[in-house]
Amino acid sequence: MDKIVLGNLSKEEKKNFFQSKYEYYKPFNLRMVTVSTLAFMSFFVTDCSIFGHFAYETLLSRTIVLIPFILYLILTKKVSDYRIMVPVTYLVIHIIIWCTDWATYLLPDRQFAIPGMIIMNLIFVCAGFGAPFKYGLLAHLILLVDIAVADRFIHYDNVEMMFMFNAPCILAVGAMHHMMQGVYFEQYLAKQSLQKLAVYDQLSGVYNRNILKEINDPNTGKLTFAPGVSVGVLLIDIDFFKKVNDKYGHEAGDKVLMYLADIFKSNMRPEDYVIRWGGEEFLIIMPDRDQQQTLQIAKMLREKVEQSDNGVCKMTISVGAAMYNGGDYHETIKKADEAMYLAKNNGRNQVVSYEMSQQDNS
Repeated sequence: MDKIVLGNLSKEEKKNFFQSKYEYYKPFNLRMVTVSTLAFMSFFVTDCSIFGHFAYETLLSRTIVLIPFILYLILTKKVSDYRIMVPVTYLVIHIIIWCTDWATYLLPDRQFAIPGMIIMNLIFVCAGFGAPFKYGLLAHLILLVDIAVADRFIHYDNVEMMFMFNAPCILAVGAMHHMMQGVYFEQYLAKQSLQKLAVYDQLSGVYNRNILKEINDPNTGKLTFAPGVSVGVLLIDIDFFKKVNDKYGHEAGDKVLMYLADIFKSNMRPEDYVIRWGGEEFLIIMPDRDQQQTLQIAKMLREKVEQSDNGVCKMTISVGAAMYNGGDYHETIKKADEAMYLAKNNGRNQVVSYEMSQQDNS
């Protein structure tokens, strides 16, 4: 099997990977920014020691970082997109650097600039774990710009040494982040593979029942689609499927199952869920479909199956349709099940709507 490389993924797949990486390291990032902010502010004590009195001169430069830090905390709770939050995280780090330059400009003794750079490089090491490699490298390179701009005001005695110290640090940290991203990518692929095994039926290639855990509230059984969205539900049974196994063998039966599953899947939208419900039964959940659309799709699937050639024998299906309008989704499946059995009892190879069957009986 060819090895999957990050660079060969589609734009959407890369986005999903980097989003997963960010979310994994999000708690660590939050703690890192918090510790960095508090550590920066704690240097006010050192300022007081250098001045020999309460360092009112650097009080503002040491405390003003609380404003972007608080905004960062608020944004972290409201926004989860890595494309926004990773740059914001690095922005907070650079604000700390700028405030450090501001405080250094006000200090009479600037001999601690190099040790301070060691600390900032460690912060960049930590920040890069949850960031795309390119984001981290660019943000770290801007540190050289920060030094050049600060030198115009501070006039470091050893600015050449600062550049000579930071340039190899940036290369080393960048190389480490590139390797770490590769390690996380391998873990991500393994996780994706396990998740796929957990929610996909290995024979038919469609979802299995486990997918329902991801689209419903376990406490209420409510499907987690947008409020007010009508959801069409189809329960499909392959007519006389046992006879296929008995006459042609289980391998032929498996071939029929795979063929029909492919028909169901290929005629659904990406946002629909085709689920192997058990044996020869399939459940289809279609968000944002009204009753008329649900019935049209059910009839279309029935016709396609009846007219198709699966390479074994002619097959038909019985379909029960029901609408989910809130509450425990199990109740809607029960309704679709009742409609499906009504279709089977009425001669099979037909579609029955639960709602319409109730109107006919009333």
